[in-house]
Amino acid sequence: MGPRRPASGLRFVVQKHAARALHYDFRLELDGVLKSWAVPKGPSLVPGDKRMAVEVEDHSIEYADFEGIIAGGEYGGGTVMVWDRGTWAPLGDAHAGLAGGNLEFELFGEKLRGRWRLVRTRPRPRETKPSWLLFKSRDAHARTKGDPPIVLDKPYSVLSGRDLETIAEDRDAEWKGDRSEAPPAKPAVAPANVPRARRAALPETPEVELATLVDAPPEGDAWLHEIKLDGYRLLARVDGGKVRLLTRQGLDWNARFPAIAEAVAALPCKTAILDGEAVVLDDRGKSSFQALQEALGQRRADMFYFAFDLLYVDGYDLTPAPLEARKRVLAQLLDGAGRPIRYSDHVVGDGAKFLADACEAGLEGIVSKRRDAPYAAGRGPSWRKTKCVKRQEFVIVGFTEPAGSRTGFGALALAVHDGEKLAYAGRVGTGFDAATLRSLRARLDEIERAEPPLVVPRAEARGVHWVEPTLVAEVAFTEWTRDGQVRHPSFKGLREDKPAADVRREAPAAPRDR
Repeated sequence: MGPRRPASGLRFVVQKHAARALHYDFRLELDGVLKSWAVPKGPSLVPGDKRMAVEVEDHSIEYADFEGIIAGGEYGGGTVMVWDRGTWAPLGDAHAGLAGGNLEFELFGEKLRGRWRLVRTRPRPRETKPSWLLFKSRDAHARTKGDPPIVLDKPYSVLSGRDLETIAEDRDAEWKGDRSEAPPAKPAVAPANVPRARRAALPETPEVELATLVDAPPEGDAWLHEIKLDGYRLLARVDGGKVRLLTRQGLDWNARFPAIAEAVAALPCKTAILDGEAVVLDDRGKSSFQALQEALGQRRADMFYFAFDLLYVDGYDLTPAPLEARKRVLAQLLDGAGRPIRYSDHVVGDGAKFLADACEAGLEGIVSKRRDAPYAAGRGPSWRKTKCVKRQEFVIVGFTEPAGSRTGFGALALAVHDGEKLAYAGRVGTGFDAATLRSLRARLDEIERAEPPLVVPRAEARGVHWVEPTLVAEVAFTEWTRDGQVRHPSFKGLREDKPAADVRREAPAAPRDR
C-alpha cells in the first residue's frame, strides 16, 4: 500500500522502531525538517504518564513516509513502522516553546489527538543529548489508567496495517546508507562565500554589539527575534586550539567556565570569535542568573554556552556581513558540537507574538535584530531588547545592618549614574540567600567609607554604612517611582562583568526603523 499524505498543515509522525532496543520516534515538522525525539516507552494517553523523550537529530521530511528496513550497520539499523501520523499545530510560538523548553501543541492523528506537551528536563551528568518529557494534557481525547495503553491497544501500522514482524519479513522498502537516518555529511564552513566577508587578522578583544531597550519589539519581516538569555555575555576567541573566554571588558574568564572553554576548543576551526551567553538552565529549561553565579568555576551539567553570532572565522572578518549570513555560518560551525555549546535559534517577524509567548513562558524577554545588518560595536538601533519585567544593573553605594535573626546585612543602597554623578535609586532587601548575605557582607566591609559617595535624602541615609561605588548588582523591580527609586526590588546577583562607571538608568527608546 502506497503512502497517503495527511491533510495539509505541519506534519507529525510516530515511527515504531525496532533497532538495538524497541522505541518510538516522535517527529514534528518545523522549518523544513522533522524535529525528533526518541520515546522508549512510546506515548501515553493518560495525562499523569510523563514519558521520557530524548532529543535526537533533525530528519528529512521525506523520512516521515518511510516504513521498512534500515540496512544493518547503518545508523538506526532495524525495522521501522509508521505507527501514527497526521498534522500538528503549536499552541503559541513553536520556536519560543522549543527554546524555552516548554512546547505545547495539538495533534490531529489517527491514534494521537488533542493537546500534548513537551517539557525539557534538567540536564544530567554526562548527558550528551537534551531530554524532555512527553505527556498528554487533560481533554476529551485523554484516557484513564484503567484503559489499555494506546501502544498495546493499537499496535499496527497506519500506513499498511502490518506489524513489525511482517514489515521485517516483507522487506519491501529499504533505507540505504546514502539515505540513512544519519544526518548528511557536514559541509565545510566556507566564510569566503559569505556576502561582504573580508580577509583580516584575528582581533585581540573586539568590542561587542549591545541592544537598545525598547517598549515593544519591531514588527515586520526585516527583523528576527531571539530569546533574551539571563547569564554572562562572553566572546569565545579561538586561535590555533587556544581559547579565551572574554567578558565585555576583556577579562579572561576561562577559569570560571572550564567546560565551555574546552568545548569551544574542539570546534572545527583554526581561528574564530563567537558571541554568546553563558547560562545555567533550571528545571524548566529557563536560564537563571542566580544559579549561574553559584556554578562559576564548576563543571556543571546544567551550564551551557548559547552562541548567537560569529564575528570571525578562519581568516575572515564576518562583521560587515548581514546577520543572517553570519548565523548560517555559525550554525554550520556548531553542527554536531554537542554540550555544553548550543546554537541560539530565532524566528523571523511577528515580534509581538514572540514576546507574548516568551513572557507567558516566564522568560526575561526577547532580543530583536535586523536581519540584514552588519555587526556594529556598541549600542545602536540594529539590536533591540524588550523585557517582560523591569530589570537592570545598579551601583551598590551602601548597606544597612541586619535585623532579627538575619545575618550579613539588611538591605543594599542602590544608585545609577546621571551624567558624571551618582543618583540614589532606593534599597533592595530581598532575593538574598544566607551564603550571599555572608560573602557579600565581607566584600562590603573591605570597601566601607565614612561619607556617602552621592547626595541622599536624609530619611534614606539613616543607618546606612557607605561603601566605595565599585560593586554592581543586578536587580528586578516593578517600576520606577516619580522620585527615581525602584519599587518592589529583588536582588538577582552581582555583575562582575560590568564596571560601575557604565551603570545608568535604562529608559526605553523608540529608535526609528531604517
